[in-house]
Amino acid sequence: MEEEEERAEQEEDKEKREPAANGWEVGYRLFSINGRALGHGEPVRVRQGERVLFHILNASATENVKLALPGHRFLVVALDGNLVPTLKHVDVLRLGAAERIDAIVEMNHPGVWIFGTPRDDDRKNGMGVVVEYAGAGGDPQWVSPPRKSKWDYTIFGSSQPAQKTDQVIPMTFRKINGGKGGFNRWTINGKSYEDQSAPTKLQKGLRYRLALDNRTDDPHPLHLHRNVFELTNVDGRPTAGVKKDVVVIRGFGRVDIDFTADQPGLSLFHCHHQLHMDYGFMQLFDVV
Repeated sequence: MEEEEERAEQEEDKEKREPAANGWEVGYRLFSINGRALGHGEPVRVRQGERVLFHILNASATENVKLALPGHRFLVVALDGNLVPTLKHVDVLRLGAAERIDAIVEMNHPGVWIFGTPRDDDRKNGMGVVVEYAGAGGDPQWVSPPRKSKWDYTIFGSSQPAQKTDQVIPMTFRKINGGKGGFNRWTINGKSYEDQSAPTKLQKGLRYRLALDNRTDDPHPLHLHRNVFELTNVDGRPTAGVKKDVVVIRGFGRVDIDFTADQPGLSLFHCHHQLHMDYGFMQLFDVV
């Protein structure tokens, strides 16, 4: 599984460097953290021995991001504002569009460091912020994180069995290539949003499982409005207790999410990549 994830990351990095052959994509020349590109604005000032809680939001409309702080590890305590059952240290944080992470860092490696993305071009174009220890000087330093830095939702879960569901709803995602000069289109169970008929009816109080099946090579940050869902299976690995409202499904990946239909009325399910949503990647649920 780690080899598959590494290949997927390499393909994602390649796509960022080369124009997409199957349709137009959005690209960026500049990046920022808290409204400032790397090298501009004030550093994050810390003292040795402190434990600093970072509240991190990926506010991009289209970009999934990775972040690292050389010489330090992140203790992940919450995802999308929900405490995780199992606290884990990781070297790299990964956030899809609109995902949030709360992570504690022990400041035990004095110096002046760049907290930023491991992607060199994006970091040079602004995706970073300086972390400066009291009394330290010199230019900010960057060191790439370990190559096999594990990020897997299931490491934050529990071994308890997931709650029983009343109904499973399969949802298969596919891409219609836009070709040269056009944008790709996206379908859920064979239909783009504008081709879908009435919203999918859900019965209030029942617990549902959305069985998400990504038949594309793109990772998708998926969101269900007005609901918190529980991850119960990620690429064949069962888990429980990880509660979120955005989940990234990798290219050709599968994820099961469970939720109780306790929010009456319409709720929109969609990919949080704005371009994908604009071109069909949405579906309405109606809790009655």
